[in-house]
Amino acid sequence: MGKIKYGSQTYPWQMNYEKFHGKVPHMSDVIVQAGFTGMEAEICMLEEYYRDWQRLKNLLDEKQLSFAALAVHEDWILPEETEEERLRLDEAIAFLKHFPSAKLVLCHVAADPVRERNLYEKQKNQMKCITAAARRAAAEGIVSVFHPNSGPGSVFRCEQDYSVMFETLYAQGIGYAPDIGHMLNGGIDPLKIIKEHRELVQHVHFKDMTPDHAWTTMGTGIGDFRSVVDFLDESGYSGWIMTEDESPDAVRDSDGVVLADGSYMSRIRK
Repeated sequence: MGKIKYGSQTYPWQMNYEKFHGKVPHMSDVIVQAGFTGMEAEICMLEEYYRDWQRLKNLLDEKQLSFAALAVHEDWILPEETEEERLRLDEAIAFLKHFPSAKLVLCHVAADPVRERNLYEKQKNQMKCITAAARRAAAEGIVSVFHPNSGPGSVFRCEQDYSVMFETLYAQGIGYAPDIGHMLNGGIDPLKIIKEHRELVQHVHFKDMTPDHAWTTMGTGIGDFRSVVDFLDESGYSGWIMTEDESPDAVRDSDGVVLADGSYMSRIRK
C-alpha cells in the first residue's frame, strides 16, 4: 500500500453555494462515505468553522478526517499585496497555526479580463505577492503551495507561463500544487510537468476535462490520472491528492459527484 493520502476539496459543494455553505458536518459525512480521509476547504464554505477552529477540529476528529489544506484566492496583481489581501492572508495563517500539518494553497484570481495586457508584469507581480505570503506563512511553520488556474484571464495558464512561475518557486523554495484539470485546459501535459518538477510537488488536485475543454466527472474525460498516481507513488510522494470536481454534475448533485469521485479513485489509487 502506498503512502499517498486522498481527500476531497469542498468545491463540488461550492457549485451549490447557497445550499451548502457552512454545512461542514454534512460535507464531512459525504467525504467519509466516499472513502476519503482528508478535507481541503475554501474559506467561504467553512463559515463559522473558520471563525472557530476548535469547533472544526473537534468535528473532524470525530469523523476521523484530517484538515489537509486551506485554499486562499486573491488577485495579487500589483507589485505588492494590498492591505486587504495581506489582512485576509494573515487571517488564514492564524487559522492554519491550529492545523500544523495542513498546507496553505495560494490560488490566483484572474482580475484583469484581458490576459495579454502587461502579461509578464502581472506574472512577476503575482510571484512577488506569493513570495511575500509564503514567507509570512513559513515564519509560522506553515507550508505554502502555489496553485495555478486556467481561466481565460489567468496569467499562469500555458506551459510558457509556467516557466516564469517555476523560476520563482525554485528560487524562493515555494511548493507547487499541480491541478490536472487546469493543466489540461491550458494545453499542458500534466505527467510531463509533474515529472520535470517533482521536487516542488507538495499537494495535488485532480479534476477531469472533456476533449472540448468542458469540466466532467472524474474518469469520464481525458485525464490520465492512473499514470499520475503511479508516478507519484513510485517517486515516494506521501502528500495529498484532492479531487475537486467542477463538472455540471456537481451543480445537479454535489454529494453524488463526491461519491462518484471517491469510487473512481478507489479503483486507481495506491
